[in-house]
Amino acid sequence: MKYLIVYAHPNPRSFNHAILETISGELKKKKKEFTVRDLYKIGFNPVLSTKDLEAVQNGAVPKDIKKEQSYISKADTLIVIFPIWWSAMPAMLKG
Repeated sequence: MKYLIVYAHPNPRSFNHAILETISGELKKKKKEFTVRDLYKIGFNPVLSTKDLEAVQNGAVPKDIKKEQSYISKADTLIVIFPIWWSAMPAMLKG
C-alpha cells in the first residue's frame, strides 16, 4: 500500500508539523511506502494565472498540477495535513 501525505503549513514548529512527524514515524516503523509533498517546501503556487486559466479552458492541465496529480493517482491512501484558518483550509490547498 502506497501512502501520500500532502502537507500544507509554513511553520516547521507547528502542531501540524508534529502531526506530520508522528504519521511519518509510524509509517516508517511499519515499513510502509510513503511520500510527503510539502506544498510550501516545493514552492507550489496556488494562484490561478491567466496563462493557466487559458490552458484549462483549452483542455490542458498545467505541468505543476499534472505532477501533483500523478502523485495522487499512484497513492492508495491520501493523508492531508493542514491548519484550519478562518474556518477554512489555507489558500495553498485551494489553489
